[in-house]
Amino acid sequence: MTFAFRNVFLTLLSCAAALACAPKYVTAQTAQDQSEIDEKKKAETEAREAIDTLGNLLAARKEQTEAVEDLKKELEAAKEDASKKELEAKIAEAQQKVTQTEAQLSAISTGVADDSFSSRQGEPFDLQSEFLGLAEPFVKMMRAATATAREIESLRATKTEADRQIELSRKALHRINQLRGAMATGEQSSREDQVAHLTAQQEEWRKRLQGSEDLAETADQQLQIRLKEQATAPSGIGQFATEFLRSRGLNLILAMFAFFGVFTLFRLAARAIGLLLQRNGIERSLPVRVGGLIYKVITIFISLFAMLYVLNMMNDWILLGITSVFAIAIAWIGLKMLPAIIEQTTLLLNLGAVQESERVLLNGVPWRVDKLDFYTDLVNPDLEGGTFTLPVRELVGLHSRPAAQDEAWFPTRKGDWAQLADGHTGKVVIQTPELVQIVELGGSRVTYSIADFIANTPRNLSTGYRVEVKFGIDYRHQAEATDEIPRKLCEHVKSGLETLLDGEGVRHVQVELAEAGDSSINYEVEADIAGDKAHRYEDIEREMTRLLVEACNVNSWTIPFPQMVLHRST
Repeated sequence: MTFAFRNVFLTLLSCAAALACAPKYVTAQTAQDQSEIDEKKKAETEAREAIDTLGNLLAARKEQTEAVEDLKKELEAAKEDASKKELEAKIAEAQQKVTQTEAQLSAISTGVADDSFSSRQGEPFDLQSEFLGLAEPFVKMMRAATATAREIESLRATKTEADRQIELSRKALHRINQLRGAMATGEQSSREDQVAHLTAQQEEWRKRLQGSEDLAETADQQLQIRLKEQATAPSGIGQFATEFLRSRGLNLILAMFAFFGVFTLFRLAARAIGLLLQRNGIERSLPVRVGGLIYKVITIFISLFAMLYVLNMMNDWILLGITSVFAIAIAWIGLKMLPAIIEQTTLLLNLGAVQESERVLLNGVPWRVDKLDFYTDLVNPDLEGGTFTLPVRELVGLHSRPAAQDEAWFPTRKGDWAQLADGHTGKVVIQTPELVQIVELGGSRVTYSIADFIANTPRNLSTGYRVEVKFGIDYRHQAEATDEIPRKLCEHVKSGLETLLDGEGVRHVQVELAEAGDSSINYEVEADIAGDKAHRYEDIEREMTRLLVEACNVNSWTIPFPQMVLHRST
């Protein structure tokens, strides 16, 4: 009983499922049948239209053939060479029309053009003809856009020429009238030939004057009409631009969208691949760089192909021709720039004179090549805003080298104290790729270009510095000059500097006998000071001189002055 009930239940469930699916199946089947019926009706309509067109073309071919036969009969009956040449030209023209009609008949009957069936392997390829064929639609469009302006300019030139002819005709008639007036006082019989000549010339120039005046008036009227039309209608170029955007704007937008859409998708894919390689720790080796370069070239080609494909699907031969001419021009420029492109490609593959992660000198400033690509990233960690991007072509002609361990990227850093060769000493407050600004004691600011700053060989005091002072003692203290005096001077100077600097910053003080001078025994006093006391540089220099004089006073040492000794002979 249970088994039978289950079978009945499954049977009912299957029927319900079949009934549920039946409307969808019927609907899909009905839609498919309707589509087939519509296509059949469309094919029948096209066939009837083709038959009507075929009848018209057959009638036209019959008339054209009869016209050719009539012309041939006239040619046989003609006797003059001029008439024969004219009839031969008419026969050739009529025969060409018959040939065109027969080609149309074949295309309508079969749906296949004769020229597409014939073999084209033997046809020569003419690059100039192909290029002119692409440019022809654009030239015709520009000719139509400037037709009104060119016609106006032609009418103006015609009127100017007519005015010139009027002026010459009036001048000639005036001259003839002068000669006739001069001849009126003489004997008429002896001058009949002159009078007849002047009369004929006068009549001729009157006709010329009348013709020139008519031409000028006609040109002026046409010019005024064209100017009024131009004033009321949009300008030629403006109308051309409006009609161009109206009729081809959508095609242009779709083509640009296709180009930038494909280009963006490929660039996003390249970005994702780059992040994936970076995450997996894969370095930008030579194979990776070659693949990246090929990928970028393919991206440009596919983007351009997408743009041309859209224009071809929209049957917009004007924009297709313009785009093709533009692409050919870019390719031609690329061929002309091939040596530079090869050198830049070598750089992109990290095989050139400038390589990634190395140190390159640009405008006197060292930079680290952080990323070598079409747009290269350069970094200087010691400069504010020391990161910028420049095209790879700017690196052509430069050379890089590996940076040494702990090699400085700039002589100073922001906040350091620097002493320059021009005498300025101050704190660096601004240090960018363009300029360096220091603040001297007292608040005055001195600004240098980055090149001038480096040229002044800055001495960085913030890493520690040495102050040197020369000092002399009289020869009367010669007995203690080599031992006791240097020791006492050193102790006194060191103690005084530690007092000045609050017991911090004095690294080392040393006093050495420098030379036995002409009038004194000279010492060189050196004090090494920590970099955090760089702002006390001038104070320390003055304090050392004061301390040396003070030590002489305490120890009763005489400070000599320059002397000149004279010896008198006996």
